[in-house]
Amino acid sequence: MNPYMSKFPHLLLVLITATVVVQGCTTKRDGRAYRVYHNTTAKFNGFYYANEAMAEAEKKIEELYETNWDEVLPVFLDVDDNSAQQVYPLMERAIEKCSKVVDRHTMNPPKRERKSLNWPEMNKWIDDNYTVIGRAYYMKEDFAKAEEVFLFLARTVDSPDAQAWSFSWLGRIYLRTGNMVKAKNMLSKAEQYSDASQEVGVHTRLVFAQYHIQKENYEEAIRYIEEALGLIKKKNDKARPLFILAQCLRESGDSEGAIETFNKVVKLRTPYELEFQSKIQQAMTYERREGNSDPIIELLEEMLDDDKNTEYLDQIYYALAEVALEDRKRDEGIEHLETSVYVSEGNSRQLGKSYLRLADLHMEDLHYETAQAYYDSALVHMPEDNERLEDVTNLASNLTDLVINLRTIEEQDSLMELCDLSDNERRRVIEGLWEEMVDDLERRKEDKEAANEAAISAAGSAGAGMFWPYNGALRISGQQNFYDYWGERVLEDHWRRSSKIGNLFSDDPEEGEEEFNESQDPYDPANLPTVDEMLSELPCEAEERSNSLAMLAEAYYMAGLDYREKLEDPENAIDIWQELLARLDSSAFHPTATYQLYRTYLQREIEDGYTNPFCESCNSTFWADQIVNNYPGSEWAMLIENPDFLDAEEEAYEIERVAYEALLSRYYAKDYQATLLDIDVIIGERPENPLSCKYNLLRAQCVGGLTSYTGDRTPYFNALKAIIDVCPETEESEFASALLAQLGVVLSSVGTVPEESDEETSAFIVDVNKEHYFAILIPVEKGSGSNEKAQTSDFNKAFFGSKNLRITSNLLSRTHQIILVKSFLNQAKGMDYFSVFTGNREELIEVNSGGFDMFIINSENYIELFKNKDIEGYREFFNTHYLSTKSKQAP
Repeated sequence: MNPYMSKFPHLLLVLITATVVVQGCTTKRDGRAYRVYHNTTAKFNGFYYANEAMAEAEKKIEELYETNWDEVLPVFLDVDDNSAQQVYPLMERAIEKCSKVVDRHTMNPPKRERKSLNWPEMNKWIDDNYTVIGRAYYMKEDFAKAEEVFLFLARTVDSPDAQAWSFSWLGRIYLRTGNMVKAKNMLSKAEQYSDASQEVGVHTRLVFAQYHIQKENYEEAIRYIEEALGLIKKKNDKARPLFILAQCLRESGDSEGAIETFNKVVKLRTPYELEFQSKIQQAMTYERREGNSDPIIELLEEMLDDDKNTEYLDQIYYALAEVALEDRKRDEGIEHLETSVYVSEGNSRQLGKSYLRLADLHMEDLHYETAQAYYDSALVHMPEDNERLEDVTNLASNLTDLVINLRTIEEQDSLMELCDLSDNERRRVIEGLWEEMVDDLERRKEDKEAANEAAISAAGSAGAGMFWPYNGALRISGQQNFYDYWGERVLEDHWRRSSKIGNLFSDDPEEGEEEFNESQDPYDPANLPTVDEMLSELPCEAEERSNSLAMLAEAYYMAGLDYREKLEDPENAIDIWQELLARLDSSAFHPTATYQLYRTYLQREIEDGYTNPFCESCNSTFWADQIVNNYPGSEWAMLIENPDFLDAEEEAYEIERVAYEALLSRYYAKDYQATLLDIDVIIGERPENPLSCKYNLLRAQCVGGLTSYTGDRTPYFNALKAIIDVCPETEESEFASALLAQLGVVLSSVGTVPEESDEETSAFIVDVNKEHYFAILIPVEKGSGSNEKAQTSDFNKAFFGSKNLRITSNLLSRTHQIILVKSFLNQAKGMDYFSVFTGNREELIEVNSGGFDMFIINSENYIELFKNKDIEGYREFFNTHYLSTKSKQAP
């Protein structure tokens, strides 16, 4: 038998298969074979691998997302700054895969050639690929492109599933971009497709739930989450929505239902962190009026004994504190909070919560110094998105002012008390203090040595005999020896040289002579001030004591203002002002403190109806009499005797203002000479009038107007300088200084000839809506830039493949060549690219660590830069108008 004949069936089969495949590639013909081929390829070549990329991206987002358990969780996790670098390449891969499917496998035969086949369906997987493309653009935060894709699907595909998915995702897009009206409309349309798949039904209801959560309409959010849970089949998929449902129940006031729902999450055996938080949130939801805390306390105490919770102890103690405080066990709650702080192991957000709760409790008890310390600690750990950040910052600042004043009082009291002792007693006390300081140094040294030994012991024998970086005990020991010798200085290059260079050219000869003792022991008592040095610092001489008393009086008065104005605590304000008057016979603050006592009691009598018949001085009348009798004729006495005194002052001011504006009108009419003469009369007759500085400035401007005719500007400069001397720290003084600076006059001299200003108007313009390019400047000596260009091209394909960006390079000047990435619709799009590019520490590690100048530049400024070669000028322009302002134009 001919051997070729035996192979003929196989060859025929190959030929037929090849023919079918070749014919199947066309999208212009219809038939069962064509449909099978295109559907299979669309599903398994594009859609499958794109979905794999989407799943990987969602996993990365979940891993990198920083959950804030104190707020209602978002129903969906979206890309943020932490995950953008990881997710963008995956989304580009998904877009590329599905775009090829759509381009190559969308069947579009002429109508006359279409077959009426029930199976297989034509273009069955095309809408699914479009959906993946839209989702990928959404996850890349290119919402305009995502919207375009889903609007196209909604118009062109009429299947219930495709329509429902399109409207559901459009609702999610509009929700993300803040267009709440459109979001609701789209979701309502998606909801109408009752015959759509359960998957799209779940998605639509959860997006609707997120919509109502953002609107803080928790009752409606609860309804939609419950509907979604009814459609979800897998237990694991129910955990997060169920947790959010419990949070919404708590926000709506149903604490009992919330606790019950949190307990359901625990029973699902979800990932441990969610299970743990479900237990913690039960404690945070507990209300004394609606339940018994014993089961919750028992649950939390069991969690304390569980080894899995070692890193969560701070959260458990915080939850125990909240339960104790709700049960009105204040001391126990504070004790638990202090323990929460003590056992914290790096959870900064929780540490900030514990500090803040302690601060609030001590603030309620009016323990201001303790509260101030806790508020300061809380600020260190509070995230920037905390809604209380601004209030806590202000409160901490106000408390700091009060604490400084209270400590000043305590310090000056102690110093003057020492001065009241005999010389021998005073020396004995200071010697005792010096010995306590020595003991404290010794104790700190022992504590450090014990900590060092513990660290070396903890390192164990791992790496013994190996190179020192791998020998734990040797590495720690060496580090401690380094710190003992050099101190715990900031790590920086050439620290000694940089610290000395500044002194080398100093005008102060003593600065350059300072020596640095490199081997100084911080625990050596020889570094402490001597007893005689400490004695010399005491305010025991008459002049020093007088200064100390003045500081004491000011601290008393300012502490009273802090209590009343900043902390709204009139009781403590009254006490401290009365203490000032009782302790010191007189001071510059006695009249104002007495008047403040009068005003404080008067305010309480008017607003609160305050009376105290058992206290002679606890009323405004008593303090009014004190002012009138002790300070007759003073402004404070006039305010009491004539309550309309301030009104009379305001009337006088108004009269003066009218006169001033009349002169101003004459100045604008260029009647300089007559205006100048009238101003001189007013200043001579009423030198203390409230508008004297304004009159002086107007006078200087009149002089400037007159000298503009003569050409000699010296009198004008002198008049402006006189304002700076006569009216320091006023608006008029600042205006005069600015004028002199514009005229090039040096303030230290009179009659200086104006210098030409060095500042030039920038050749570059700001236009946020103009087309922008991304630029990398490569110094000529660093090569051709081909490597950087190739890496940038690879980056664009991975992260921005769908943008069709182009890369060009050119010689900008003799010293620099420029690589351009083109182009971006506006400044905002360019800055988005700039942020992702410069933030990449993997694919672009060589480029971003190469020290190259990188910036975005609009098309017009690029032409200008190419002409003037002013690289430094554009660098400053970019830093000012792009980086420092963080300006972004909405897409």
